Amino acid sequence: MGSPLKQASGENSQQRALPTQSNLLASAAIAARSTTFQPQVNPEFDWHSAINSLAIIYPSASDIDVWAELGNKDWDWNTLAPYFLKFQTIVPPNEEVKKQLNIVHSDESIQNSNGPIQASFPSKVTALHKTWINTFRTLNLENVSDPLTGDAIGGHTSTCHITGDLHERCHAGVAYLDPVLNRPNLTVFTNALVHKLMIETHSWGSIVRGVVYSQHGVLHKVSARREVILAAGTFNTPQILELSGVGNPRVLEEHGIDIVYANPAIGENLQDHMRSGLPFEVTNDVPARRATTEKDRQEYKENRSGLLAENGAFLFSYTPLAPFLDQTGHDDLKSLLDKHLVDDGSWSPFTRKRNNFIRNAIESANEATAVSCLSRAPYGDFEEGNFVSLNSMLSHPLSVGSVHIVSSDPKIKPKIDFNYHSHPLDDEIHARHMQALDKLAKTEPLASYLVPGGKRLPKAYSEDTIDDYKEVVRAYAKTNYHPCGTCSLGTVVDSRLTVKGVRSLRAVDASIMPIIPRGNILATVYAVAERAADIISEDLGLRRST
Repeated sequence: MGSPLKQASGENSQQRALPTQSNLLASAAIAARSTTFQPQVNPEFDWHSAINSLAIIYPSASDIDVWAELGNKDWDWNTLAPYFLKFQTIVPPNEEVKKQLNIVHSDESIQNSNGPIQASFPSKVTALHKTWINTFRTLNLENVSDPLTGDAIGGHTSTCHITGDLHERCHAGVAYLDPVLNRPNLTVFTNALVHKLMIETHSWGSIVRGVVYSQHGVLHKVSARREVILAAGTFNTPQILELSGVGNPRVLEEHGIDIVYANPAIGENLQDHMRSGLPFEVTNDVPARRATTEKDRQEYKENRSGLLAENGAFLFSYTPLAPFLDQTGHDDLKSLLDKHLVDDGSWSPFTRKRNNFIRNAIESANEATAVSCLSRAPYGDFEEGNFVSLNSMLSHPLSVGSVHIVSSDPKIKPKIDFNYHSHPLDDEIHARHMQALDKLAKTEPLASYLVPGGKRLPKAYSEDTIDDYKEVVRAYAKTNYHPCGTCSLGTVVDSRLTVKGVRSLRAVDASIMPIIPRGNILATVYAVAERAADIISEDLGLRRST
């Protein structure tokens, strides 16, 4: 993706080294093959927002309502929705962009957004922008709802977290952290590694008293007067809990860690989005994506314009499956759902609620079981040429994994098992969304930009059969780096984000999401953090200054 440059934050930019693990090793079983890769970890506190593709994608109302239906009070859409406006300020689009790209963000949403993160629309209209919107219009799938209402479905132009004036990436580091670095009640320890929590056990229960950490090889302790908040992320938050004796007794005993509180749910329920794409050869009417040059860099530096001032990730769709199926397709899908998503009596209450939610979404014409996007480059490094790729990301995978310690040594990375595509329905649903991408590509006006008889990649793709599309998914699916769920609401933390079994301890990060929302989870992470700030302030009798 071409994206605005992330500016360093002056002399203090080196003070934000991530004080947790890096170079985590993850294993993923995809179909019959095993893949090892390194999850992205950036040397910033806000590593996700500082390195992602910049797009802001929102969950549906039902994505969040199901959290509350699992028994998590005040974690429904109506409660969380205001926080999607609270974290950001949406820069209004110019009139040409608003008219030609049918921007549906309401004036009310734009006016009521007043947060630190700057979000903006593309500053100019390209042929691809208009083509994307008009192709979904042909299919009667153009989004007509403000995405901040939770009802958006279909093709649309997203915002990106880019400043509207300077065309710079706006991320949590510059928007949230930098303005408060000089506060007397904030101390940041960098190049530090958390070893464990200091937890006292009494007859009435356990309470956290502080944190043990090392810095430059020296062990330190810091005491907590009120509470400790874990925000180490989906991989490291469960790791720290297990190192501290909070987790599955089997895991703790295996590594000689005394059990403070037994909770087998810690480190489980790991979810992530997988994506796959179909590259299509396009005519020269679509400018080929090119490498940036010194001239581009100079133009950006002097005028904040040109290739480096725009992001490629604006063209998205909240894509339902049902509208792309004929009657035979609907019948086949129902047979698959009846085979793989019928309660045989073994489902836990959580599994029953999750599976019923996912089944309802799959069968609905108003729920996005995938998020699709168009990119100006081949998906994967297949061959040179002028291509665009249509990409599909499965919204709610049924396959879940885990992350657990493999040693009591905090310097040893935890084992991350994503367990991708272990549930057979994930392949089936994702393959059908890939087939939908092919139908999208053959729809006008997008079809007019394809080279007649041109290349369609990858090479494994040959015919219009579900089996062919399943092979594409198995062979070429990639992570979208959206891990979440390992310290879920309801099983690990309560509705006030307090870790069950340990007083004065909370978790606040993507690990608390019980069911992954559609699309890029960053907007939901920001909203959860803003909601958490209000919860913590209320519980401690504090007044938020921002």
